[in-house]
Amino acid sequence: MGSFEFMVNARRAIFYTFLTLFMAEVLGADFIQIGLVITLPMLANAAMQAFIWGRVSDKIKKRRLLIVVGETSAGIGYLLIWTNITVWTIIIGLTIIEAIWSMSNTGWSALFADLTEPNVRSTLMGRINAIGIIGRISGVTVIGLFYDYPLPGAGFFWVFPIAAGIMFGSVLTLIATVPEVPQVKVAAFPDALIQPIKTKLSWRDRYPKNFLIFLGVWAFITIGWISYLSLFTIYLRVGLNLNSLEISLVRNVNSAVGLIAAPVAGVLGDRFGRKPIIIGTLIIQAITSVFYGFVNSLLGMLVVNGVNGVVRPTVFTLGYALAADMIPEARRGELFGLYNSVWTVSFGSSPTAVGGVYATWRLNDYLSSGFPPEFAATQAIVDTFFLSAGLVLIGTFFFGLVIKEPKHKEGENLATHEDEPIAIMDTLD
Repeated sequence: MGSFEFMVNARRAIFYTFLTLFMAEVLGADFIQIGLVITLPMLANAAMQAFIWGRVSDKIKKRRLLIVVGETSAGIGYLLIWTNITVWTIIIGLTIIEAIWSMSNTGWSALFADLTEPNVRSTLMGRINAIGIIGRISGVTVIGLFYDYPLPGAGFFWVFPIAAGIMFGSVLTLIATVPEVPQVKVAAFPDALIQPIKTKLSWRDRYPKNFLIFLGVWAFITIGWISYLSLFTIYLRVGLNLNSLEISLVRNVNSAVGLIAAPVAGVLGDRFGRKPIIIGTLIIQAITSVFYGFVNSLLGMLVVNGVNGVVRPTVFTLGYALAADMIPEARRGELFGLYNSVWTVSFGSSPTAVGGVYATWRLNDYLSSGFPPEFAATQAIVDTFFLSAGLVLIGTFFFGLVIKEPKHKEGENLATHEDEPIAIMDTLD
């Protein structure tokens, strides 16, 4: 599973690290369009996971097949976009790709759960995420080398076939290294575990209250956290005047720290509980978001973004682990499909509905006040950093106030509890 995760993350890094910058400086996209390239694909991803792929996964039990079909279809989609690269073919093309590719994300979530035991699952996912981070570092480095060659942004035109080739290769790697869980294993579950799927459940039984509260708070935090995501690389270029190699270095220092944080987060979460570690990590996210706006050098950005590197792997790892503690086994596919879709909706909507709209409003305000366009664009993004920090702190307060982490009896083996899955989320970043 590690080799597949490496290739998936390498491909995402090669494609998405400079996508928004390419759209802005080469295709002339505005802040709203830059947000839409994340928002629309992620909403399509969320809808398909929530209403289609989660239930299909539970019904056919062919997790690996979903991954193979999803990855292959997405690779073909990249090649089709390559034939006519414009702002709207990218936005619309990626939306269609994500709708189909999302079956791969759902299949991967359930397959990982099928192949692991609950008492070590968080730790194992931390290790898998660490391998994925190595893939991300490799991808960012590769695109950083040729994005500005021979002219700024010119190298990005070759990213589409490269990304497609990696997806086809990842499919072959998955088939060769990861087994499909035999259906007989699922059929051997006691009737008591299978029955809830066969009968019509009440709303309360279908969607546990504590899980729904968690989803609401988690969505608010995510909206704040991700609001500046689509603008960050543009800020590095416009605000700090960094070249593609320097931008890749800034991105990679974040991932390098995450390489250590990912497995550590899993161990700490299993030992001390998910909630306190998540709260501390979210506070770090808010602080570093504020400091982004005061950094005026490459060295300063390396330091701040390096500290921020603990956030992504910790939140991903322990967020899924905490959700897993709340999801009953028999509802695995559907409720994790719901979790993924809520995450995806909040993740996807934020760059446009919050980041894009707020940055556009601030940009117009600065321009109307007579500030030069470059200063206005830079300061508008800085204001979005500050907005993000405030929203994350508010969400963290409510997280600490209303979220109750499931308790297990002292000395009790988690393996005897519900065999919940922990998914590995792939995002447009």
